[in-house]
Amino acid sequence: MADEETSQPPAEPTAPVEPATAPEAAPSEPVQTTPPETPTAQIPASEPLPPEPEPIAPTPAPEPQQAASASAPASTSSPQATHPARDLLVKARATIQDRKHKKLEKILEALNTKGKITNDEVEKLLHVSDATATRYLSALEKEGKIQQVGKTGKAVEYTRI
Repeated sequence: MADEETSQPPAEPTAPVEPATAPEAAPSEPVQTTPPETPTAQIPASEPLPPEPEPIAPTPAPEPQQAASASAPASTSSPQATHPARDLLVKARATIQDRKHKKLEKILEALNTKGKITNDEVEKLLHVSDATATRYLSALEKEGKIQQVGKTGKAVEYTRI
């Protein structure tokens, strides 16, 4: 019977199993409270987005007075004066086109002196990439100023028409 007594006490530790279920309830509570306590960088879908500030409009007060007192041609010149960025872009495009035109003239001068020119020679002459040299030579070919001799690769040369 002593063996039975020793076998019964291990049966008693099953009672502490019940407190083990209590810790299960404890982790579920922090799981429920953790998300609201932890702030995130994302805005929940239920919250509305903050309003965007309205852009500040330039004060057009002087222009309507001029337009009212001036004739129609004067009002057509005022939009050009109100867009200095557009004027700057137009000037920049003109400068770029001027540089390109000068580079194309250099290619034509080299063709006059040598009689023929290759893509590699244009790259070295103008300090440009292979694609840019090809673009310049294609533009001159479309204008009818030069002619391509050869189809592809190193055999391609350009001569003046």
